[in-house]
Amino acid sequence: MNRKRVLNWLIRIGLFAVILTIGTAAALVAGETQGMAMADLSDASVQVLTSPAQGHTLYASVSGDASAAGIYRSDDKGFTWQAVSAGPGVPLNALAVHPTQNQVLFAGSDGGPVVSTSNLWRSDDGGQTWRRFYLSLPANPDGLIPAVTALATDPHQPEILYVGTAGQGVYRFDVGADGQGYTLVGDVSLYNAYVKGLVIDPNSQVYALTNEGLFVNAGGDWDKLESLPEVAVSLAVAPSDAQILYAGTPSSGVYRSTDGGQSWESMSAGLDMSPGVALRVTALAVADDNPEQVAVATAYGLGSQLAGGSIYQSLDGGAAWTKLGDTQEVVEKLSFNGGAVYAATGKGVTRYGESSVENQPVIAVPELQPFLNPNGLQLAILFLTVVMAGLALVGRVEWLRRHVSI
Repeated sequence: MNRKRVLNWLIRIGLFAVILTIGTAAALVAGETQGMAMADLSDASVQVLTSPAQGHTLYASVSGDASAAGIYRSDDKGFTWQAVSAGPGVPLNALAVHPTQNQVLFAGSDGGPVVSTSNLWRSDDGGQTWRRFYLSLPANPDGLIPAVTALATDPHQPEILYVGTAGQGVYRFDVGADGQGYTLVGDVSLYNAYVKGLVIDPNSQVYALTNEGLFVNAGGDWDKLESLPEVAVSLAVAPSDAQILYAGTPSSGVYRSTDGGQSWESMSAGLDMSPGVALRVTALAVADDNPEQVAVATAYGLGSQLAGGSIYQSLDGGAAWTKLGDTQEVVEKLSFNGGAVYAATGKGVTRYGESSVENQPVIAVPELQPFLNPNGLQLAILFLTVVMAGLALVGRVEWLRRHVSI
């Protein structure tokens, strides 16, 4: 093989590599600006949290999928994400961010025998490294520590962490003492309940979503809120007004209370309710500075199964709703950040832009295999890239023959 032929092939290979690199990068950019495909996390659980101390910082916890499990962080309101770590090495059921220190995270995992289980975790470096609380949850009479099912921090008492459990009520930990002191909230009045969620209102009252109903604690025993027509499955309290609550139900949409949960009004008109089909509100969020700005995620109950529904936003407390988009997956958590709404599902995290009426691009955690389900524009770019790279590799480079002299 003469020198001219060798140079010819070297140039072809170089062009092939350059075209392939540029095309792949263009497809990634198109994914970020036109709607990046979600990774296949059908067996995963994803939750996204905003750091109260630094609003543009978000954390996402992914569990249930070994290839993608871990802690992810965004420092630009969810436009890009970075994998921080694999977490503490166990599947996480709950995650919370310290109210004033955005590098401090708390996590909870499954329970087990008291001799081998410690399921409360803390990170002081944004999720890179984790350590157990010095003092674990107390065991039940059978010697088992309950699973942690919910975590919540109080912005007005930043050193207090509330821990919801599977069958053992709610505990209040003093994280300022590094988790070395705790009390059972409400004594034994909610001890046997399975806690599904915890919400702290601006007055530091604690709301607990449980299998036994919706409860509130103002420092004494738990009081059950009886006036909802169904057991609540999701709850949000307006951060700027402790009297305004929104509750999601298993089959009749969303309700609003303006008196701290003593009475409720249905606000489901406009949520695409169909006769004979249960409309479940799986997640709720209220904007930090506007108690009338609320987002809801719906799903349709089909027997014992749930099918994805839609995400809506209201600027008038639920009197009128604007659909932000449809979702094939069931939304597990909603949160507001700077006017944008974030929806976490088993497929990843979706961001709906700052406009209240316009569905902005979908953003996924890039590390979660962004080309597993590419969108149309990405497919077109990748196809053209492969064609051009192939021509560069196997085609005849006539200009080389005319202009290169060896």
